[in-house]
Amino acid sequence: MAKGMRVKLHYEVSRDADTGVEVTRLTPPEVTCHRNYFYQKCFFNDGSHLLFAGAFDGHWNYYLLDLKKAEAIQLTEGAGDNTFGGFLSPDDTSLYYVKNDRTLREVDLTTLAEREVYRVADEWVGYGTWVANSDCTKLVGIEIAKSDWTPLNDWQIFHDFFHKGPRCRLLRVDLKTGESATILEEKKWLGHPIYRPFDDNTVAFCHEGPHDLVDARMWLVNEDGSNVRKVKDHAEGESCTHEFWVPDGSALIYVSYLKGQQGRSISRYNPESGINEVVMPMPACSHLMSNVNGTLLVGDGSGTPVDVKDTGGYTINNDPYLYGFDVAKRGWFRIARHDTSWATVEQSRQVTHPHPSFTPDEKAVLFSSDKDGKPALYIAKLPEQPELLRA
Repeated sequence: MAKGMRVKLHYEVSRDADTGVEVTRLTPPEVTCHRNYFYQKCFFNDGSHLLFAGAFDGHWNYYLLDLKKAEAIQLTEGAGDNTFGGFLSPDDTSLYYVKNDRTLREVDLTTLAEREVYRVADEWVGYGTWVANSDCTKLVGIEIAKSDWTPLNDWQIFHDFFHKGPRCRLLRVDLKTGESATILEEKKWLGHPIYRPFDDNTVAFCHEGPHDLVDARMWLVNEDGSNVRKVKDHAEGESCTHEFWVPDGSALIYVSYLKGQQGRSISRYNPESGINEVVMPMPACSHLMSNVNGTLLVGDGSGTPVDVKDTGGYTINNDPYLYGFDVAKRGWFRIARHDTSWATVEQSRQVTHPHPSFTPDEKAVLFSSDKDGKPALYIAKLPEQPELLRA
């Protein structure tokens, strides 16, 4: 069993008990499978194929699923794939991913030939999700000093790592030549680097750690390392998380929540004006993602956040739903239950997270859940006539 192996899948189609929408489980509940990070490209442009991670070969490797044939082909092999950070190229010809925290690789989806694009220096470790610009000619990533590095396998280590103040550097890598340059280096935990779509000069990144302890989570920097600026000052008791660029580059959207409050807010930052605004209140969702122009959002209801220090002050009731958000009407609707456990599984803090995003036709959402056993992939159709809810 290796690269090129084909796996026949047997979809399980059901109706959501609460909303009645069609939900399809794509992968078997006895094999750990999950999607990549929610703002990384995983579908072919025409929606015909889906990139995902599966443990069919004993390791978590990448697979490409022909959705119509229900057949997946293994793209990578062996241990060490970062199965959350990988992404498809805009022309649907390549997979880019990081192996063993050390090498950035490209896989040709036709021949499965693999090349090393960039190698992390021995004294550094490649960390987190690395994100390409719109043309897929370069990407930004984070490296952490090897002397400071600890595998972040559970939430206690996550908390402890913040207090260590690891040396980190934000870099860019040319995807053709492999040449790299450091944009920013700090003795501070950095994460979530993201090029602004269609604007290579603007890179977002975050100060990582428990949300109620970081000074300010979201930051911007010019690609040449100049003009480091924060997106916003946190209000008293405010935490911000899971920021992403709207795919057309028009805004940075993020989740905001306050100590002692059940609900959360969808907020938006305009990079041209520098203005932050609250888009609408929302149920207690963890992750958000939008359609191409930011008019429709999807979020995953969650429980008490584990990535804060004061969990008592941020205790909330668990919410098991996927939600759609109509920005113009400032309302939301239930799509389906995700019912995931949010548990750390197989030394992964992320594998049970739904991480929902839209299919290319914007008629359904992809998400992960362990509701039927081990983590699996699901697609839930959007309700045709949703019942719009408001605060």
